[in-house]
Amino acid sequence: MTEKIMFVDDDPSILDAAKTAIESYGYEVITAKSGEECLEKVRDANLVFLDIKMPGMDGIEVLKKIKERDESLPVIMITAYATVDTAIEAMKLGAFDYIRKPFAIEELEGSILAALEEIKFDKLKRLNFEGENNLKRFKKLVKDREGICITKNPDKVGGIGNVRIVSLVEGWEPRDIEAVKDEIEKNMAESMPVLMMDVGYLMEKNPVEKVRNFLKWLYKISLANKSALIFHTDFGDMNEENADEIRELIADIRLGLFSESISNYLRRKVIQLLSNGEKYSFTKIAQKLNIKDNPKLSFHLKKLKDDGVIDQDEDKRYFLSDAGKEIADILESIKKLRAKV
Repeated sequence: MTEKIMFVDDDPSILDAAKTAIESYGYEVITAKSGEECLEKVRDANLVFLDIKMPGMDGIEVLKKIKERDESLPVIMITAYATVDTAIEAMKLGAFDYIRKPFAIEELEGSILAALEEIKFDKLKRLNFEGENNLKRFKKLVKDREGICITKNPDKVGGIGNVRIVSLVEGWEPRDIEAVKDEIEKNMAESMPVLMMDVGYLMEKNPVEKVRNFLKWLYKISLANKSALIFHTDFGDMNEENADEIRELIADIRLGLFSESISNYLRRKVIQLLSNGEKYSFTKIAQKLNIKDNPKLSFHLKKLKDDGVIDQDEDKRYFLSDAGKEIADILESIKKLRAKV
């Protein structure tokens, strides 16, 4: 099946040149001269190149509407030098990447290949759900340091010292998730182990999507603080269907975070560069990867750092965190699998 690439620009000469170039690579091309026309045709596209500055509905507004319809559809913004800041904002809103006018045909092809590349995870390590082992692991970690336990029943961790309890209940009623998050943030410190108990209880008392967002947030804040996040759920009183739902929910969140970190080709290149264990300055990374667009590199480095994938030393040199090293291993396994195939 031929991929369908949409190209949106109000300049007919740019549309014609792009259409000719993209078709020469074997793709089917859909063109649009305005944001309104783009939204009429976009349902058939696998990838969209979208000009930022257009009369009427501009590219940012069109991007928002596309993402409301299909969050997974990759959109590459087309920008002039004067609107690079706007392009960076577009990436924060979900754009996959941006290219600058005037762009080389090779750059156009590279953007297409990067956007359509699907990353498959064949060796993603699943979390250990054997509750007793995980509880013992947490006890061992908090032997010489403080930890956080999120639970509806503090008695389950009775006898463990140095543990700050964040309760999932208030009186006899389930506590609001936002209030739980606020308390976790107040108590969280760097390298503090976190034990998340009673996920089944959360699932009983809240919509699944709300629980998913909470666990995703918890995973991110733990990564950012270099904290071990341990799940302990008692499956003894739970039917197998509900147990499997919880396992899949947590695994999907973890997979989603990893996927987000490596869904962009430039972020993957940074991770692979740092996987040799060396530390590199911003300038060195730009030189090694032959990146001349500093704002774009800054955006992706910040994204990786916010996700807890990379960190910086006192000299502002970048290096992989423990989570980053695991992601680098996943990328390497994918690379070997592709070579084998």
